[in-house]
Amino acid sequence: MEISRKPKSPVSQSTRAGDTAKPAAAARPVEKAPVQTAKDGFDSAPTGGARGSNFVDRPKGNFVDRPTGLPQGTPSALPASAFTFGSGHVAVRPFAARAPVTLTASATPNAKVNDLQTTTSTVSFDQDVKLDSLKLNLDLAHTFKGDLVVKLTSPSGKTETLHNRKGGSADDIKGSFDLAAFKGESTKGTWTLSVEDKARRDTGTLKSWSLDAAGQTTGTGPIEEPKPQLSGPPVIAVFDGGVDFKHSDLDDAMWVNPNEVAGDGIDNDGNGVKDDIYGYNVGYNSGDVMRGSGTDHGTHVAGIIAAEDNGEGNTGVAAGKAKIMSLGGLYNGADLLTNFERGVDYMVKMKTEHGVNIRAVNASFGNEYRDAASVKRWTDAVQKLADADILLVAATANGYGSNLNDVADMPANIDLPNVITVASMDKKNDKLADFSSYGDKVVELAAVGEDVLSTVPGGRWEEMSGTSMATPTVAGAAALMFAENPNLTAAQVRDLLVQTVEVDSDLKGKVSTSGKLDIEAAVAAAKATLEDDPTVAGR
Repeated sequence: MEISRKPKSPVSQSTRAGDTAKPAAAARPVEKAPVQTAKDGFDSAPTGGARGSNFVDRPKGNFVDRPTGLPQGTPSALPASAFTFGSGHVAVRPFAARAPVTLTASATPNAKVNDLQTTTSTVSFDQDVKLDSLKLNLDLAHTFKGDLVVKLTSPSGKTETLHNRKGGSADDIKGSFDLAAFKGESTKGTWTLSVEDKARRDTGTLKSWSLDAAGQTTGTGPIEEPKPQLSGPPVIAVFDGGVDFKHSDLDDAMWVNPNEVAGDGIDNDGNGVKDDIYGYNVGYNSGDVMRGSGTDHGTHVAGIIAAEDNGEGNTGVAAGKAKIMSLGGLYNGADLLTNFERGVDYMVKMKTEHGVNIRAVNASFGNEYRDAASVKRWTDAVQKLADADILLVAATANGYGSNLNDVADMPANIDLPNVITVASMDKKNDKLADFSSYGDKVVELAAVGEDVLSTVPGGRWEEMSGTSMATPTVAGAAALMFAENPNLTAAQVRDLLVQTVEVDSDLKGKVSTSGKLDIEAAVAAAKATLEDDPTVAGR
């Protein structure tokens, strides 16, 4: 596929007449959890000890450091049992019955029934079916049926007596027997019919017998359920402090759960969370996304992505094209990693089981994790996002020129095809911002993250700076690409973003592409894929 690029020019956030004339509100740093003391992404490393070599004094002014969350091992505000979406929850699917099944097994032994002896015959089932009903069909000839005891034994050893010396003259035992006693038993294995003669001077023959079994397969693995159809605009999850859904620039940009009734205190959609109208609070296991710290940060990030084009404040990169799901409480309740796992499980469940069109998650946070067990947990969680086809757009650290190539910076430095990591350009989009870290092995591209005007709680707008502001610019571009061609995968959008960067000499050796985000070229590339995608109609 040939991708055309626009002439190289600075990439900036959309503005409207009057924006530049309006004085910027006073800078306000992101609200932090009371126990959080980190000055950058590394001085609260999980293993403790001396401050790492990446520590630097951060810039002053409107700079907001990329949040690192509570230290690892912080006790949760709620017991683990309170959370529906704990680690590994999504991977566990219930074992349940499949479609009804009927089985038949028969034998024709034509075996002689001798005086005072027991004759046996067997049939077997290979399929594991939980019985709802079992019928035995028997053809047993005998000169005096009052002499016989007939029993059936299941593979588990359960035995039921069908006939026990009922008396009578020279009659055969022939007909069908309904065996309700075997309900719930498994069919798999060998079934044994025994015929015991209790008297002398008579003759008999076990001609034939059969079993008709009806039930449901029990299976040995998770049930494959039909996946819900995804529709509507792409949903971008802002995983952060909560997003102010009442803000005049965001109220129409929010994803709204169509299957919940606001304020009734009931889990209407059965997803394990009550009143999750706009998303989920991972710190407090609730639908109150604005509870906890970091709401300035989360609301600012959301506005960069999707603030409305309504003549106020700023216009988001994907204004009118995407919806915001808020995953709040990231810096409260439990440590960053545990909260991340909870949020991932919620997103994956909402997409795969409830049909929410979640296409990307913005992660303007991170920290260094030096122990292998934690790195594996981070990687496993991001792999769940990959399996659900969700793009992770992650901020690199604000390390004032530190190289992160050999740093276990989570989740930004996870090497999976659904991850794209972002550094910050200065406000002129001319060079790497002095507060931004870099790494040509772990950071793909840069975007403007200095003096970015966006929404904050209370119906206000502020300028903030940091890699936290550059990252949602890329997430907004991804949203535009998903809106252009809904059939693009997370990995495809990541690759197109990488392929369409505008090369900048200041980024050579600092990011893997040597380039900065080119929104127009990326969206054009997504549009070009429509020529090869006949399943997208009306384009």
